[in-house]
Amino acid sequence: MMSFSTSLILASGSSARRMLLENAGLTVQARPVDLDEEALRRSCEAQGHTLSQTAIALADAKANLATRDVGFDDLTVAADQILDLGGVFFAKPGSVDEAAEHLRRLRGRTHVLRTAVVLYKGGEKVWEHLASPHLTMRDFSEAFLQAYLECEGTAILSCVGAYRLEGLGIQLFSAVDGAQDAVMGLPLLPLLEELRRLGAIAG
Repeated sequence: MMSFSTSLILASGSSARRMLLENAGLTVQARPVDLDEEALRRSCEAQGHTLSQTAIALADAKANLATRDVGFDDLTVAADQILDLGGVFFAKPGSVDEAAEHLRRLRGRTHVLRTAVVLYKGGEKVWEHLASPHLTMRDFSEAFLQAYLECEGTAILSCVGAYRLEGLGIQLFSAVDGAQDAVMGLPLLPLLEELRRLGAIAG
């Protein structure tokens, strides 16, 4: 019997990434890792890495940590996402006030989400991929911004850019050029294709 599902270790506590994988029929074991992301970002910046290279490095470091004590054939996936506004990096907001400031800076402009995903088999990286969806925020009013922040509250503090495209955040945008799964933080179709290539799921 052909198998359309496999078991994956997800090096993340992200509910959105887990949902994407489980909705595709995969069995997921979440294994969040303790990574000093800010220190790694600073190291990448000091080495002159692009934001795309930094996103891949972060995803790779997460996967590497999660693969300790795994079996030879175990598959581990990790992802990372960096918001790139003309070469300027945006971290997750630390407060609702900071989220408001981020959204004001993004308003009326196009930014890129550098979304990296890596796959390990055992303790070895076998694949990496980078998606770069472009998103354009409309020139929304201050009244809309305040209403949006009141509705979303602290939920947006876990989101790069202070928005969830699968929720009310879609109303912030005038255009989205890229796959929804990549915007949500995990380019799923390329990952599934690689799992088929590896024979982990049916071809």
